[in-house]
Amino acid sequence: MFEITKRSGLKNFAKVTAIAATAALSFVTLAQAESPFHTGVWQLNEEAGPRGLVVSDWLVFEDGLPKRWLYRRAGTNDQNQFDFFSRTIGDSGYTPVGIRVYRTGENSMKYTLAPKGEAPIEVSAVRLSIPNFENSCLSVEKKGKRFFGNWVGTSGSTLKKLNVGKNKITVDGKARAISIEEVRVGRMGITEDGKPIAFLTDAGGDYAVLQWFKPGVSMEQMRDKETEILDFTAEEIVRNPGGTCDRQIASRLKAMK
Repeated sequence: MFEITKRSGLKNFAKVTAIAATAALSFVTLAQAESPFHTGVWQLNEEAGPRGLVVSDWLVFEDGLPKRWLYRRAGTNDQNQFDFFSRTIGDSGYTPVGIRVYRTGENSMKYTLAPKGEAPIEVSAVRLSIPNFENSCLSVEKKGKRFFGNWVGTSGSTLKKLNVGKNKITVDGKARAISIEEVRVGRMGITEDGKPIAFLTDAGGDYAVLQWFKPGVSMEQMRDKETEILDFTAEEIVRNPGGTCDRQIASRLKAMK
């Protein structure tokens, strides 16, 4: 996996605060079938020197793995400015650190972290990757077929092997008869005996997240495109063993100067 050097001030995000999980939010809207502006590999120009930033359509990566979900704040989806709530994978509520992307050019932006109760940290950034979804391996657009087949566990999972079929899911050799349906671009809903049991969400790059539901999630909740489910029994980060995006990202990060 590729590595990203982190500044300690950006690494230590505050603990989760209790914010209602039923708040009406949505993932980034994909305009005109293209990736959102922030999707890609970036060079952050910090005082201590350049630092790599890797972002898929709705996740910020850290240490080579998807780490923080992005949920767009209502009313901030104009052409240039996008504000997000964030949530760390495995947590049950929003992280009190807002993220802002402000487009300053075709391939440049200001990137701001705003920890609750602290002064925002803003740096400029330049794109190192190709922006369009057809060329960006970090995009989730038009990649539904890649959900099916073999996945392997990562340091962000307890499972070691996952196989997903149209009627069966196999976790570490244990098979379960299921039904699977696309509930939004980049996200599959998995049901067993008519009851929702999990999302399989494209994390961008070579990765996906298997999100096991807590008991009681309804079909309506699973299919709801406006209200996010934030609290899961577990979120397992898995990798496509045949993926090539890690190598592409590593190549882009070498271009930093």
